[in-house]
Amino acid sequence: MNIIQKKSPNFWIGRKGYRPEGVVIHIMDGTLIGTDAWFANPTSQVSAHYGIGKNGEVHQYVQETDAAWHAGRVDTPLWKLIKSNVNPNLYTVGIEHEGKPNDVWADAMKQSSVALIREICQRWQIPIDRNHVVGHFEVFSKKPNCPASNKKILDELVALAGQQTPPPTPNPSVEEGVRKIEEGLAMIKQIIN
Repeated sequence: MNIIQKKSPNFWIGRKGYRPEGVVIHIMDGTLIGTDAWFANPTSQVSAHYGIGKNGEVHQYVQETDAAWHAGRVDTPLWKLIKSNVNPNLYTVGIEHEGKPNDVWADAMKQSSVALIREICQRWQIPIDRNHVVGHFEVFSKKPNCPASNKKILDELVALAGQQTPPPTPNPSVEEGVRKIEEGLAMIKQIIN
């Protein structure tokens, strides 16, 4: 996956002894370019680890080993794994998505999000399920439409990210070729001996 680095100054170095245990999905409520500029501005005091454009382009603002400022406010959380008195930024990875809450997500954006969620979860041994991949509204109820008005997008992302790529189907012509090479080598050995 091609990831374009767009550094943000808005983060904490390290995670104060915590590690990523969940992925928080957001909507930018705007454009990727606008979000790049907002996250680059120190006075905004916000960031996320990643941003994904409608065209599938992925930007990284903060390294996963550091705490981005994307989900630090907690209000009436629905997330089952929320930790009392611990800022969620310390144990989550945040992914922003270009657009508005009522937008239909472009396939390219959805596919990049699925691939990124899968990679993050594999890297940190995070289960790919709805307990570990959550919408921002599940941390902060005052953002009821983040990442979308239609919450089914979260179920779809989790289902797609959780699908394992099937093993490659054996190619009979390749197997046949290998068998013939092995037979030929066996014949050569017999001749030499």
